[in-house]
Amino acid sequence: MAEEKIGISIDEARKMLGIGRNLMLELVKLDDFPCIKFKRKIVIDKEKLPEWFSNNYGKYDY
Repeated sequence: MAEEKIGISIDEARKMLGIGRNLMLELVKLDDFPCIKFKRKIVIDKEKLPEWFSNNYGKYDY
């Protein structure tokens, strides 16, 4: 039985949100975005992403 990942990549997260890669890369720069950065590697919290989206819906205009 494979363990489910709790962290997802930029590409996985952008597909969940239905947005492009460039916009996703802008979102991870936000202070309150649910991610961890390891030098060039970015891991996004899979469970907190929908919560962050709901809390920030309509807040940003890119």
